[in-house]
Amino acid sequence: MRLWTFTLLIAIYFFYSQTSIAGGIRGTIKNTKGEVMPYTSILVKNTSIGTMANEDGKYEVTLKPGTYELQFQYLGYQVLNKSVEVGDEYVTVDVTMQEAVVQLNEVQVGSSDEDAAYTIMRKTISMARFHMLEVDSWSARTYVKGTFRVIDVPFLLKGALKKSNIQVGTTYVLESINEISFQQPDKVKEKAISIRSNLPPGSQPAINFAQLNIYQPAFFGIILPLSPKAFNYYRFTYEGGFEENGKWVNRIKVTPKIKGQNVIEGSIYIVDQLWSIHSYRFKFTDENGINYNLQQIYNLTQDVWMPIQSEITVKANIFGAEGEARYVTSVRNYQLKINPKYHQQPVVVDEKIDKEKAAEVRKQKINTETALKQKELTRKQLRQLSREMEREDRKERKERGEDVTVMRDYSFNVDTLARKRPSSFWEDERQVPLTDTEIKGYKQADSLYKANEDKIKKDSIKSLPRFRLTHLIFGHTYNYGKQPENEWYPRTFSFDSPLLNLNNPDYFIWNNMGFFNTVEGTVLRTRMRYTERVNKDSRWSLEGNLRYSFERNHLNGGLTFSRGNQQQSFSVSAGHNIFQFNGNNPIPEGVNTVNTLLWERNYMKIYEKTFASIQWNKRFTEKVSFSTSIAFEHRDRLVNRTEYSWFDFKKRELTSNDPSNIELQDQTAFPDHNAWIWASSLTIRPFAKAGIYNGRRYLINNNSPVFTINNRSGFGDVHFNQLELSVGDEFRLLRGGFRYLVRGGLFYGPQKPNYLIDFKHFNGNRTRFQPEGFDFFRLLDYYNYSTTHNYLQAHASQQINRLLFTQFTSLRLYGIRENLFVNALLTTETNVYEVGYGFRGLLKILGAEVVTTFQNGKYVQTGFRLRLGFN
Repeated sequence: MRLWTFTLLIAIYFFYSQTSIAGGIRGTIKNTKGEVMPYTSILVKNTSIGTMANEDGKYEVTLKPGTYELQFQYLGYQVLNKSVEVGDEYVTVDVTMQEAVVQLNEVQVGSSDEDAAYTIMRKTISMARFHMLEVDSWSARTYVKGTFRVIDVPFLLKGALKKSNIQVGTTYVLESINEISFQQPDKVKEKAISIRSNLPPGSQPAINFAQLNIYQPAFFGIILPLSPKAFNYYRFTYEGGFEENGKWVNRIKVTPKIKGQNVIEGSIYIVDQLWSIHSYRFKFTDENGINYNLQQIYNLTQDVWMPIQSEITVKANIFGAEGEARYVTSVRNYQLKINPKYHQQPVVVDEKIDKEKAAEVRKQKINTETALKQKELTRKQLRQLSREMEREDRKERKERGEDVTVMRDYSFNVDTLARKRPSSFWEDERQVPLTDTEIKGYKQADSLYKANEDKIKKDSIKSLPRFRLTHLIFGHTYNYGKQPENEWYPRTFSFDSPLLNLNNPDYFIWNNMGFFNTVEGTVLRTRMRYTERVNKDSRWSLEGNLRYSFERNHLNGGLTFSRGNQQQSFSVSAGHNIFQFNGNNPIPEGVNTVNTLLWERNYMKIYEKTFASIQWNKRFTEKVSFSTSIAFEHRDRLVNRTEYSWFDFKKRELTSNDPSNIELQDQTAFPDHNAWIWASSLTIRPFAKAGIYNGRRYLINNNSPVFTINNRSGFGDVHFNQLELSVGDEFRLLRGGFRYLVRGGLFYGPQKPNYLIDFKHFNGNRTRFQPEGFDFFRLLDYYNYSTTHNYLQAHASQQINRLLFTQFTSLRLYGIRENLFVNALLTTETNVYEVGYGFRGLLKILGAEVVTTFQNGKYVQTGFRLRLGFN
């Protein structure tokens, strides 16, 4: 899930008890200017007790009588240690924190003309992997708090907001006490043991602890400053440092070379010689124009710098919906198991700065046994050593019988008493005072709930969803049964309206607008789907669709039953319906309707078939999956029945429903016939990894090529065999995303298809609107180059961070994305190349493309295409 959706969709609660408690310390934390210090970290030394100040700088710690040493820590300020004696009552201890005195460290500046920040960052990057692996496992108790406030919403959304009992301007809070444990390489178990919220009853979600690991190369598509590629994306400036608890801490300013959506800016603090993170403060803007600020503070725990506090703030304004959110975490009671292989502190030699020393160190042979005893290592040796040790770790894990293909294993559950814990539990566990705004937000929400108590109670005990007349017009999805924590509803029924379906916005834009074509005239369509979960991993569904043609006075439809789980699925379909010659449906019906009625163009070519099919899908591993199907089809030719159009173009006429094709010399009409089609597909992802969420496996296929082998055979009145191979992938290249797909095939055996339906088709386009999909040509005819001979097609696209519009920083941050693309088609009849430029992100959903076509080495045409969609 994206970071902004994770934060913004946390709608939040809070309950506060002012019951007096035994004793402790409370007060307000400010700086020397009198400004409050929100979310200052407070640790009680030699104990597992820790807390933080609230947004107003107020803090409160419950302690038994005795003398305690408190440590106050805030990013950019000197650590303050204070001794306090506690009795049976609260002691007020107001604190003033001094800004850290930043000074240049002559040792770090050195004699090089290069900014000292670069050698610091090179050394830190070389040690990043060691710091990620030096703790074999850890456990802790975390306090997680999120606040959310809707500032304004468009008029059309105010009704939905009111229905959910969410008030504009009210601050909602959700806080949770979670127990969390971690084990290398990435196994996390988390349990929410108590949750409090001021959201409406029945809508109090759990909130999890976000692990922001800045040592990793990237997260959510953002290149991080400790990535090996960081020097391609950032400039680093040494701003001095300060001493803390006997350690020198360097402050490095991080500035993007090109401001955009995949980079951050701010400051990172590095512990000298250890080259570990002390803290950081960054900000960035995502592709939707949402602004983020995040900061994290580390503290020395069992000789390892571990994160103890994180804060994320979000501000968004999308299509007039404006809101803000804050997410805060505090960690205490760390229990670490350190891995001595990686918990080493070598003297890192920067080859670029100290060439003579590096040459001397390189003469020493390095291996995993002697490395721990060696005090000096070059950055290259560190990389080699890290890779070798990780290979050894992987081998050991494999020998122990562990599944080394699993990259992430995460489980999250909620204690059955999480929402029933008494206030006394929170008096001990939650020691962050409410702010005045949060107290007001709770009171406002409480008043609203009381005023609507009868209605809320009535809604909560309904046994079935309510039907409304508007559902017939706009469509609706009904949910049945109680929704388990972090799961789907046990039963759902979905209805797509034949009139103005809004049940699926994407379906509405491109398909539900398709109410007219020259074969069927006016068309009404509807779809109904019932889904039931058998258990946690499997489900079954029954889907039916109907299609009525007024011009033909004819009803078509189909029915599909399917059942399956993550490993395999089975489906049976039967019906009598309308299909495009190209089963990939290259032209959306809505686009065809617009072209027919406005511009007297009928590009969509369809036929009718009675069919019955069985399909089986099997995933053997994350790397290998297989599917096969057998279908019987009786195919009927259809012809145009109307020439109706809103406008009459004298030099234009509607074309036949029989497509044009070079190989068939436009003789594409076919007699009614029967066909048996057997199709199989084998997909191989050789470098794919697996993830596990609450015991269920899922595929992680980032930066991994996908190879596919397809075979299709025809029997009955048709006889042919087709074999097709393809490979595709997407990864980062030249600071942008690069994507490619290559597909080639042939028809083998003594016979080839004699009907156009069974030819190899290529996804073309003749309209002003470009459909979604990567393997689409922009200006290619839909069926003219469909073939029964050998073929090869290729598609490639490169996103450019700064090209034309994106030269302007404001447009890059707004979300405009530009790309260059190439499409190629080679058959025995022709070769076609398309070269184009496109941009997306205008008003968040609009885009445009300019493309030029060359055929058989000659220029053909230049065209313009519009795109509509959020992707």
